[in-house]
Amino acid sequence: MCLSQRSDDASHLKNCIAQYAAPDPSDKELEPPIYTDNKSHTLLGVNHPQLTGMLCPIKPAKVYHKDPKKYNGVIRMHSTAWPAFIYEGTPPGKDFNPDNVQERFLKGYYLTCGI
Repeated sequence: MCLSQRSDDASHLKNCIAQYAAPDPSDKELEPPIYTDNKSHTLLGVNHPQLTGMLCPIKPAKVYHKDPKKYNGVIRMHSTAWPAFIYEGTPPGKDFNPDNVQERFLKGYYLTCGI
């Protein structure tokens, strides 16, 4: 019973996920937009250029943002690496300092917008 209830609750998020997944939803939406009535998954998750930049591990994020087409599908994602959206910056992780990984850590838009 709990599993079906959780599934029902999460299914209602599908219609509004595009407006919350933008790097700064108060500024502008995702480009290209995600349409909820589309059955295709070609622009979801790491297949979407903006979402990939947010989900990209922080260390190669700066390189990815310089030329997303060149590095699309090349950067390896590991569960031990923090995603760029955890760090402050526009795009997320833009000002990451590999010599001081704690700087701007946990100051990404999604972590600070509720404070």
